[in-house]
Amino acid sequence: MTGKLERANVNFVRPTPNYLLLFCGGLVLFCLLVGLIMSVMAQNLGLAVVFLISSVCLSAFAFLNLREVKKIAVSENVKKLDWDISLPENQRQKLTVEVLELARLLDITDEQMSDMLSAYIVAEDLALRQIQQEAKMPVMRHVSIADTPFDAVLVKKDLITCIEVSFLVTPEINQQKIEWMLRKINTVKENFKSMKLDPKIRLLLVLVTQLDQEDEAKLRSTLVSKFNSTTVDVDIRLLDFEGLQKIYAMD
Repeated sequence: MTGKLERANVNFVRPTPNYLLLFCGGLVLFCLLVGLIMSVMAQNLGLAVVFLISSVCLSAFAFLNLREVKKIAVSENVKKLDWDISLPENQRQKLTVEVLELARLLDITDEQMSDMLSAYIVAEDLALRQIQQEAKMPVMRHVSIADTPFDAVLVKKDLITCIEVSFLVTPEINQQKIEWMLRKINTVKENFKSMKLDPKIRLLLVLVTQLDQEDEAKLRSTLVSKFNSTTVDVDIRLLDFEGLQKIYAMD
């Protein structure tokens, strides 16, 4: 069974418009516009300016409030959205796939697999620390959202960021891996839709690398083309493994 993150429950609901307030506001705006027209016709410039400023201020107030109505709000009065802890089997499976891929690329021996495993775990941990530091908010690690597991999830205001971490030793990322990540974020969107929820969602791909400047530039140029065809909101963050160790693991 999966565990529940009791302190990480977030509830999403679209605020219900206050139609009476909107009607009253519209009526007041109508009266101000009538007063503005009559002031202009009466050539009372001072009164016309007062009506004009009042109309603009009320219109701006209404616009800002209507925009807020369209946003996703965090509310304590609606059904809770639970975050499940990813099963150890799922975490282990993902880790195994990543490490075996690295082992193949580096042509390392079985005796070196333990060191590679440790390096990957450290790289993921340091990368998520950096993302958390930049966001100035805690990330939830190894959780499932809408029945879909991610390395981490970050919730900031009305935006849910689903984070996937990968360790690269060559200036290339497997296209199948990209498609797998995109399928996961699309699954989240579809599951939210079935629950009648519509929060803002993005995929943050964090790539921890050990590349020189030339290879990193090559990687950046190829990454752009790999995501051209997707309609999913995707951000990509490249982090240098050695740099992360200097920040978090070394004096």
